Amino acid sequence: MSTNKKKLARVVNTHRAKLIKLYSLNFEGSATQAIEQITTRAVERAYVSHRPPPPGEVMKAWVIESRAPQWACRATFDLLIELNWLPNTDIEKAIAARFLLLNDYPINESWKALLGEWLELAKQAQKENSDEYE
Repeated sequence: MSTNKKKLARVVNTHRAKLIKLYSLNFEGSATQAIEQITTRAVERAYVSHRPPPPGEVMKAWVIESRAPQWACRATFDLLIELNWLPNTDIEKAIAARFLLLNDYPINESWKALLGEWLELAKQAQKENSDEYE
């Protein structure tokens, strides 16, 4: 794997819990309600098998420890997209590029322009079916 693709994997894996933080900042309910929505979405989209949602305080731990499970990040990404969220920083762009592809979103010209090189790196990484994202 090239250095750039390793960089993408490192950025996404290290910072994907940022999606949960962004969602919690935009969510008007409690942490318990937020994690219920995240878990419900993850189950509906088959990112994870049916399960009860974890306790609400788990969200804070995921963010603080930067160790959110991929299923939760994928579901949170979906929920952020529904809120018309767009990435602003390079880290957010790298994460968005990876999760757009992972979650099978159509890639339009706006996404291509916004994400640039990060999207190309994510496409290359996906083609290789890298296990680095798991």
